[in-house]
Amino acid sequence: EAANPTAAIYCKTGECEIRVTAREATEQAAEAACNARIAEFKEILGAAAYDVDVPALEYTVVRALREHGLHAAAAESCTGGMIAERLTNVPGSSEVFGYGFVTYAEAAKQKLLGVDAAVIEKYNVVSGPVAAAMAFGAARESGAELAGPGGALPGKPVGTVYLAGADTRTDTGYLMRLTLGGYQDRQIIRTRAALYALDMLRRMALGLDVPDSVRFTPEMA
Repeated sequence: EAANPTAAIYCKTGECEIRVTAREATEQAAEAACNARIAEFKEILGAAAYDVDVPALEYTVVRALREHGLHAAAAESCTGGMIAERLTNVPGSSEVFGYGFVTYAEAAKQKLLGVDAAVIEKYNVVSGPVAAAMAFGAARESGAELAGPGGALPGKPVGTVYLAGADTRTDTGYLMRLTLGGYQDRQIIRTRAALYALDMLRRMALGLDVPDSVRFTPEMA
């Protein structure tokens, strides 16, 4: 309802974009008016508002990693390399991202990430313990400080995805279960899972809490 500046909300897959527009006598005055309205949204949304004037979330992630001197790796299952693809689309991402594992098969998780076959047999390949083991395996094999998997396979309800982020600096991590079954389109499920994973990585790099997650250690993986 505000006449000036205006704010328009655009819904996208997995996130929303807010466009703020101001009409003033000068560009500088319009910029100041926009910044004041943006500050209001940041106060309301907190850490959920990840950046201003960036093409996509992965640009923010790469910058956060670079500014904090961190390196990341990804181990993916159902997302099939989507997380790695988005990160490597960002110019200069090679400085902070060097390894991406696509371990769709159980054998690949065991061979490339060192996931114990007994853990897979006990908990099912789509499970928190397997996701946690994949995260620490990716970190161990790549030498990265931050690593994590995102994926799901048949055997659990459609749209069930486990995400885990491992931090080798503290030997702890975050584990999250997503239920995206309301979206029957496989591409939407994969895209939303990748965005959740990128946001988890952003929050870990910045030392922020990861909502709706639990903490775990290598012993729990």
